Amino acid sequence: MRHTQVLIVGAGPTGLMLACQLARHGVDFRIVDPKVGPTRESRALGVQARTLELFEAMGIADAAVAEGRPVLAGNLYVGRKRVQRIPLGELGRGMTPFPFLLILEQSRNEALLDATLRAAGHQVQWRCGLEELRNEAEGVTATLRHEDGREESLSCDWLVGCDGARSPVRESLGMPFTGGTYENAFYVADTRVAWELPHGELTVCLSRETFVLFFPMPGEQRYRVIGTLPGDGAQEPKLRFEDIEAAVREQMDIPVQFSETAWFSAYRVHHRCVRQFRAGRCFLAGDAAHVHSPVGAQGMNTGLQDACNLGWKLALVTQGLARAQLLDSYHAERWPLAQRLLQTTDTAFRLVVSRNALIRGFRLHVFPWLAARLMSRQAVRRRLFPVLSQTGIHYRASALSRTASPRLAARAGDRLPYAEIGAPLAATPCSVYAWLAAPGFHLLLMQRRGRRDADALASLAATWRDRLASTWPSCLHVHALTLGSGADALFQALGVGERALLLVRPDQYLAYVDDRFDLAALQVYLASTLGLMCVAATSQSGLNQRSAGPS
Repeated sequence: MRHTQVLIVGAGPTGLMLACQLARHGVDFRIVDPKVGPTRESRALGVQARTLELFEAMGIADAAVAEGRPVLAGNLYVGRKRVQRIPLGELGRGMTPFPFLLILEQSRNEALLDATLRAAGHQVQWRCGLEELRNEAEGVTATLRHEDGREESLSCDWLVGCDGARSPVRESLGMPFTGGTYENAFYVADTRVAWELPHGELTVCLSRETFVLFFPMPGEQRYRVIGTLPGDGAQEPKLRFEDIEAAVREQMDIPVQFSETAWFSAYRVHHRCVRQFRAGRCFLAGDAAHVHSPVGAQGMNTGLQDACNLGWKLALVTQGLARAQLLDSYHAERWPLAQRLLQTTDTAFRLVVSRNALIRGFRLHVFPWLAARLMSRQAVRRRLFPVLSQTGIHYRASALSRTASPRLAARAGDRLPYAEIGAPLAATPCSVYAWLAAPGFHLLLMQRRGRRDADALASLAATWRDRLASTWPSCLHVHALTLGSGADALFQALGVGERALLLVRPDQYLAYVDDRFDLAALQVYLASTLGLMCVAATSQSGLNQRSAGPS
């Protein structure tokens, strides 16, 4: 029987992202999918700033932005009147290198991730699906079926189901997918739009009967159009956009013409989530674990970030560098976010689709006025972008987050804030996410003093680097930062006073924060809280053996 450390089932955006993360960390894995290749339909559309920051650490953010279309503003129309314009670029300026929503459809995201995976020397086994699995204490045995009908038995230490809302992995594990299905049927169309409104910006149109979303896509006057399906033709297999065009125009208060439809689909929207993201040796990620309404363009991004959260933890455990209990933090950190996302998108979704007279009155008359009043306040505007862009996600309540000093503004569990790194630390100016791109943890020793003390700090960092490498080889990168070294913006973004010690996780969240240079305290955290195991006395060959089972 063949063996691999990790089997990834499903090669959509989530599975491909997880494969790329495992490849970066040098983990042995296989990724399979019964499809013939990457998705060709556009499907999910928006890429948020937080995802682009993770792409930047992978070296693919520039390619993503070049292929997509940045959207710098969104508009809310009630009838023919624009009641609110949200300038995303202005709101997010200084918070991220990517203060916009990037329109880059799922097919292009998958192609980009697939190319990245191939460049790393790995590839998806297309036309190969999961037939059955046995989830046991010592490992997982999976039966795979190839295109020619041949069955293959494969043993693996860990299995991750990234196989979508109808997940065979989830069904094999018998994990309930609780929630429901909205009454309304919806349509999505990639089409050309002719109207009197400005082009190139996200537009939400609320009318007495329904709502319609317009997402600008690459190409002249091309949009992704989403709305409630007139009638109930969601189950009609040959339904075309041309069949409902006239009814869609009648629903809207704004004159509009559609042409050259490239893709159309009608569907029902589900809101569901599993109770656990982990079942023994198996995990669920992306749509296999949670599905929700398309409001806010959050779904694909949430799956991609599931993969980044789980990837580095699997890498540490499979390579014998951390105890298996570390993997419990995947559910503990990601499940609450999925629940919160379900609640917020469900509330927003019901607001825009409800036919109740009171809710409809609130939607058309109260909500626009309230939104305008709130958006006139700078504090509200500045808080909105982190919510929409997912840059505000944090893990402060995680057992992995340790703030050893309350005197610092930075908090463990927060995303590493954006700052530009300059010379001499970086040959050319770059974001902190690109500068800390090397896989593994990054330990920042930050001290405000001048050049004379820089040598002493560099010497201290070298000593710590040697000490930490002797216990946890190839796991931690140590950096000495002083004012004038190219990291002044990072000092300001983190609110560092005299000094700070910050441990940055591989997914670029702060794990440990202190205002003391206390190596012993840091080592206690690494061993007891993070669960890193001393491998100084472990043979290198032992690092690639099967990891210990969950306890």
